[in-house]
Amino acid sequence: MLLISATSLRPHTQPKNWTAGFSLLELLTVICLVGILSSIAIGWYGGNTRDVIEHVTNQRNAQEIVSLGVYATIGGADFVIPGDKQASAAKLIGGVTGQQGMWKGKHFSLTNLRPTDLPGALTFVKFESDLLLYDPAGQQP
Repeated sequence: MLLISATSLRPHTQPKNWTAGFSLLELLTVICLVGILSSIAIGWYGGNTRDVIEHVTNQRNAQEIVSLGVYATIGGADFVIPGDKQASAAKLIGGVTGQQGMWKGKHFSLTNLRPTDLPGALTFVKFESDLLLYDPAGQQP
């Protein structure tokens, strides 16, 4: 019969100058891996954020174009070029003047938009019966 005591299972005692812990090489390796993974994650997250911000900005610009277009249409301003959203919106950026009703003589212009903002915004604008309408899906060519 074989008897095993608890003292025989205990590991040998450590030398007096030995301390538990990680070596410098192990710590540096972990720091490098964390740095590489975090730089990948931050780049990925930052790229997605830029796309979302650009999408929302284009939607907001389209809403502004359509809103001002509705007021200018009600005021009788001549800015619509049938079938050409780009040229119609460019006229709104330059400014048009109301010709009838309470908007007669009022100036309508998109002062905070530049012509370079139009291509992205116009994907959310559609033409219907010579009216500029907002399309939240952004499926317009």
